[in-house]
Amino acid sequence: MRREPISRGKRLRGRIVVAIRHSVATPIRRRIPLSALRQWHRLRRRVRPQRYTDADPLAVLRIAPERIERSLLETAPNRPQWGRVVDGDWDERSEPFDDRRVPRGLEQRFDEGKAWEDTALYDAYVDQLERFGNAWEYTTIADFDRRCQEIEQLYESIQRDGYREQAELQDKGKTVGLRADEINVDIGRDGTIYWRAYGQHRLAIAKLLAVELVPVVVQRRHREWQRVRDRVRERGQVAVVEEYSGHPDLQDIDGVEAV
Repeated sequence: MRREPISRGKRLRGRIVVAIRHSVATPIRRRIPLSALRQWHRLRRRVRPQRYTDADPLAVLRIAPERIERSLLETAPNRPQWGRVVDGDWDERSEPFDDRRVPRGLEQRFDEGKAWEDTALYDAYVDQLERFGNAWEYTTIADFDRRCQEIEQLYESIQRDGYREQAELQDKGKTVGLRADEINVDIGRDGTIYWRAYGQHRLAIAKLLAVELVPVVVQRRHREWQRVRDRVRERGQVAVVEEYSGHPDLQDIDGVEAV
């Protein structure tokens, strides 16, 4: 059963946020070439190398979806951190990705055959409206059906055509905005890959369909993991211990055996 609509004020706030995102933030990001961000990253790394990775800040890694088992969405900063190296215990405050309501809701729909309104996705949608005034760019309870239609189409597209990069789907070149729209992850001190933001529905569907590899972009790396990269960069394959063999975030380093 559908809940009561959210307040008019909250709905207005949601519409304003969505309008600003569509008319200002997204168009700006999609005009910035990747080369500009890479140059800015190199300048920052030159000044503070301990805070910025040697890796391309918006490189696409290809990762098996089942490798992403945990989520940091609820504790990660809202601001982008592409290319950042961050110390601390942030990688110890995660939750199982598959226990989140969106992945559970999609599993209930596509594997168990439940009606959309009887899935955990509906609860997630309503809570998003109540908290932020918008849920995945929609601002009313009535829009839930449209959102579900989009998800059905996405599922069918991935099932039929495979999983493709955002730039390939939209055919608009290599810009920061399109690259940032890929599944975003963080990498913890021991190399664990955490879902961070963007592409939650896509990742959940990729898991359900047993997609072999999905493209992801890394936001932050733990300082301990960056030290692993540094050792491998200095010494090559001999520095890759068995537990890190084949790690997706080491494949860009010269001298590391490709898998």
